[in-house]
Amino acid sequence: MNTIKTIAQPEIRKSALQRYNSYGDEWEKTYFDKFSGGYVVVDKQRIEQGNINKQEREKYNKEFSMCLILAKNGYRVEYLKLTAGSFDIHLNDISADLKKTASHNNILDYAKKAVYKQGAKIVIFEFEKETAHIKEELKKLKERGIAIKYYFSNNPYKIMD
Repeated sequence: MNTIKTIAQPEIRKSALQRYNSYGDEWEKTYFDKFSGGYVVVDKQRIEQGNINKQEREKYNKEFSMCLILAKNGYRVEYLKLTAGSFDIHLNDISADLKKTASHNNILDYAKKAVYKQGAKIVIFEFEKETAHIKEELKKLKERGIAIKYYFSNNPYKIMD
């Protein structure tokens, strides 16, 4: 796995840390990356929702893992409480939805739902492996004007758009 870290300028890290520390009691401050200035805060209600049952715990853990990867890459992540028909996170203050998949089969459908039904401005994908079919589907998303960020599980420090 590639472990090259993004190192932000000191003033960016300082500003990010001040913002991270400013979150109120409704947020769990779970991670701050001292190199990149990225962080994760989680709505405490989301943590409770993630403990409802095994399925919700697995979903929470998958999405939280993606949030950590984003933070380690310098993004500010607010992991929001579950709200029916809404997106998962704010990524640098922009609404975003998280998707992890091993297949190319539903990429377009996932992205369209996230943007047109859930209000996401960006769809973030984690793919288990890199394939020609996945690249083809990503090209279709770009042609439709759907904003995406993506990475592959074996190289989480290379986030592309």
